[in-house]
Amino acid sequence: MLELELDHYVGCLLGGAVGDALGAPIEFDSIGAIRMRYGPDGVQTYVKSADGKGHFTDDTQMTLFTAEGLLRARQREMLKGIGGARLPLLYQSYLRWLKTQGLTPREFPTNFGIYDVEHGWLMRQKGLFVRRAPGKACINSLESGKYGTVDRPLNDRKRCGGVMRVAPVGLVYADDAALAFEVGCQAAALTHGHPSGYLSAGCLAAILALLAQGESLPQAIDETVVMLERWQGHQECLGAIQRAVAKVKEGAPTPERVESLGEAWVGEETLAIALYCALSYPRDFRAGVLAAVNHSGDCDSTGAVTGNILGLTLGKEAIPQTWIENLDMADVVEQVAIDLYSQFKGELYSADNEWMERYPPA
Repeated sequence: MLELELDHYVGCLLGGAVGDALGAPIEFDSIGAIRMRYGPDGVQTYVKSADGKGHFTDDTQMTLFTAEGLLRARQREMLKGIGGARLPLLYQSYLRWLKTQGLTPREFPTNFGIYDVEHGWLMRQKGLFVRRAPGKACINSLESGKYGTVDRPLNDRKRCGGVMRVAPVGLVYADDAALAFEVGCQAAALTHGHPSGYLSAGCLAAILALLAQGESLPQAIDETVVMLERWQGHQECLGAIQRAVAKVKEGAPTPERVESLGEAWVGEETLAIALYCALSYPRDFRAGVLAAVNHSGDCDSTGAVTGNILGLTLGKEAIPQTWIENLDMADVVEQVAIDLYSQFKGELYSADNEWMERYPPA
């Protein structure tokens, strides 16, 4: 069994941020427009912005706040001996993300504890206070001040705003893939009530947990499918995964092959495209992520999820150094990954004053 190391934690989150930033400028373009502007192979590196950097979107922003919520919940459990706060603290972290978008909830669920929007290290990172096409389902759900669960869905939305943010769940519950699946579903169901909206997130979390245990990606998919089939409403997500696996036999990804799996605006299609690209390039981060972003559709999300998968399996060293160096806020993404490793691996963690200020347990 593989002992997951820091390089792989960092690779998972940085890989997701890199894929997100590569796809962000072309998210709403057709493949024809992409080829016309960037050449027959499409985007091959960051599209130049005013500061020359690659900039990630709400996908990575919300991934960071997912990590924050899990870190706060763990801190609370260790210091106060109080468990069961995972979902309330995840929800509160998502409301902090909402604050970075210039919005606040119209009300707050009183059974979710005391909420302080200002505390925490991420809220001091001013680079996060920017709107980059955030998903309407995430915004509308969080702004309502209400939350959903698997059993009591808030809505019938299945956009990819659930799956694109749950990579930290797979890292945190790397020793228990079934629990990772469950928590991934719970985290996504806070805002996305359709089974495909949260089951795609559960699948990604479980796949990442199994990869962390040393399983190959095909093995991780097979084991995750067994878990998926136990959940109601799994058929759509299952079909998308099966089509992705079958697509690998047709050859390396082209935009046309990628687009045959959908445009990735919904959760199961985002997962399917990411799996197809990662399966096709299991040892080549660059090729896998570029295949995932050069298509007509939600290419920053497919880039992010593919980057999570390949970054975890291959580690930080597999990500082109220039992509890391030119990624805006790469240091913040890497620090959150280090903090996840430190707290949940238990080797470097120390609940000193600095840590308490970064991740207050309330």
